[in-house]
Amino acid sequence: MAKSFSEAKAEFDKLYSAQSEYTCFLPEHLTINKTTALRKKDGTKNEQYYKWQFLYGIVNSGLFPKDLIGTEINFPKGNKSSAAIKLDGAIFSDAVWFDKYKDYHLNNNVESLDWLRKHLIVALEFKKEKSKNIAEVWDKQLKAYMKESEADFCLGVLYDTERLYLFRKYNGKYLRYSDEYNTKGIDSGTKDMSLHLPDPYRNIPSIDKVLNWVGSKETDRSKRTINDLDIISGLQSTQINDAMSAILRTMDKLGMVNQKGFEILVQILSLKIYDEKRNERQPDRFLDFYVKNEERQFNSLADNGIQTFLKRINTLKDEASETYYRILQDKLFDVKNDKHVRILIEVVYQFQDYSFVNSQKTDLYQLVFYKFAGQFSKDQNAQFVTPLPMIDFLVNIVNPRNGETVIDPTVGIADFLSVSYVNSKSKLDDKNIFGMDIDDQMVMLATLNMLLNGDGNAKIVSQADGYGSLLTKFSSKGEPLKLIPEMNKNGNWDERPDTERLKKFDVVLTNPPFGEDRAYAPKDPKDLEVIQCYEL
Repeated sequence: MAKSFSEAKAEFDKLYSAQSEYTCFLPEHLTINKTTALRKKDGTKNEQYYKWQFLYGIVNSGLFPKDLIGTEINFPKGNKSSAAIKLDGAIFSDAVWFDKYKDYHLNNNVESLDWLRKHLIVALEFKKEKSKNIAEVWDKQLKAYMKESEADFCLGVLYDTERLYLFRKYNGKYLRYSDEYNTKGIDSGTKDMSLHLPDPYRNIPSIDKVLNWVGSKETDRSKRTINDLDIISGLQSTQINDAMSAILRTMDKLGMVNQKGFEILVQILSLKIYDEKRNERQPDRFLDFYVKNEERQFNSLADNGIQTFLKRINTLKDEASETYYRILQDKLFDVKNDKHVRILIEVVYQFQDYSFVNSQKTDLYQLVFYKFAGQFSKDQNAQFVTPLPMIDFLVNIVNPRNGETVIDPTVGIADFLSVSYVNSKSKLDDKNIFGMDIDDQMVMLATLNMLLNGDGNAKIVSQADGYGSLLTKFSSKGEPLKLIPEMNKNGNWDERPDTERLKKFDVVLTNPPFGEDRAYAPKDPKDLEVIQCYEL
């Protein structure tokens, strides 16, 4: 099965992210096998790194054959005294381009120059500016490069620190490649091209699509499956970090960067995961987690477009509630609340082209759950997000295996449990994974985390009595069961006045203590009763 661009890009990172030099596999001007630096003097990645990351991605994913691609391509500009126009990269429609290119530059054959212009089908520009000057780069550089092409159609690619922007030249019009970004249709100018929104990598057309281009229409997201979505790959996924930042900005504008807002966010993300997993089980059932342009633009919640969208999401929510009842049991999200709907639209819009289920689990965990989880943690409850290197270190030492029962009695966002499951290569049985916390919201996030990483059968519960797992354990049936202080002193927990039995666990993974100031000090008789259940 062919790699996607994202997978090929991740392969490049794995092979070369620690390298300082790279042997170019494509011509640079007239030079073959040139060696280039991938880092600045301070050790950070330079523009060349992202340039070759992109080129490696499009070639090794099979989108474009390498024989059609050149870099640092020079075209003359005006009279002889004018500086040449230098394209960072160019793709031609015929593999003889390099012979024509050498013929022009070495023999000054203008017929070869004419040939090059007629066969230039893709102009490439690479930057490392984190999208600071997209409009300026488009207007002053990439558009000029595309004008060098005399082909009926020319694709323009701007790749800026992993952010992708695609443009097209066709019938004398210069627009975004995908029509959904052109807010005024074919009359769109630079300010009408939604340049604050990068393209998902899935939008990169193949050589066949470029050669046979008759018009790129808005993606029909109503007919897609999970395999039509892009994967999230790499801890520094610029696309997903930008998406999360856009969601947080929307929440901030609406005054919803608070506990309530993040609870709503978790519920929406659970619908995303359910939608993908349902499609895996029922391939003929297309994905419902999407929003059309006409659905996003609404003046009131009574508008037909937004109502069509909300009905689709409500149907998805009703079905998901039967499976993900722990997350969706509280009806926090209200489709009649304008703020809630705007958050919903932003989340759906930002994530609709990416697969959570097919993505690398540890990458997604760190990018999405770990970032949002900080909004739920509360210092006053001694809730802290454990540093990931410490989690990986402890999980690798303990190494939970298939058949073993695992518990985190202070589960938080289920970081230990989810990493254990991922590191086992999904061999741990979800039914043998347990967690408990004193906070309903943390349990909600932990459940979402395990829904993504496992099959949703991990048993994670909240005990909001102030004592959590100090006083409550799991029974042999997997249900919460309280200790009886007068009978269960000094760790003698099996003495009970009923037929219930406590569940025994093979592995306990939990947050290590954070210093002497977190020592448990009884404040009242009830605290003393609880602490006396333990060996002191």
